[in-house]
Amino acid sequence: MNQSEPLTNRWLRITATDTIPLREGRAIHVAGHDIAIFNLGNRFLAVENRCPHRGGPLADGIISGGNVVCPLHAWKIDLASGEVLNQAVAPQCIKTFATRVEDGVLSLEVPVATTLTIHLSPDCLASISQSPYLTRTASDEV
Repeated sequence: MNQSEPLTNRWLRITATDTIPLREGRAIHVAGHDIAIFNLGNRFLAVENRCPHRGGPLADGIISGGNVVCPLHAWKIDLASGEVLNQAVAPQCIKTFATRVEDGVLSLEVPVATTLTIHLSPDCLASISQSPYLTRTASDEV
């Protein structure tokens, strides 16, 4: 995605909620963003899938309450705010993404280029749910 392109937020259907096990994360790449989605049981939260310390894959981290612990160097990140909690350095945050669940399908609000058109097959949701990792792009724009 070209950084100079105008962006607009769009809700994108990502996957069926039952494809992300309780208290685990999954990584996806959608509309130029690498995103980690976490199932906390009563809600789903999504953040950029890159620890601000050394770029660790947060989707592979350990969930502790409403936080994720980076698998590389144990930086603890609040999943709701994106704030790093356990470091004395100046406040650091990662990007968060709004989530919603409708009829068992998880959607994310993602900034996309206004010129971007998403064309994917209608059965894309089913194909995503076959994999233990959500590695494909989102299905349909909602």
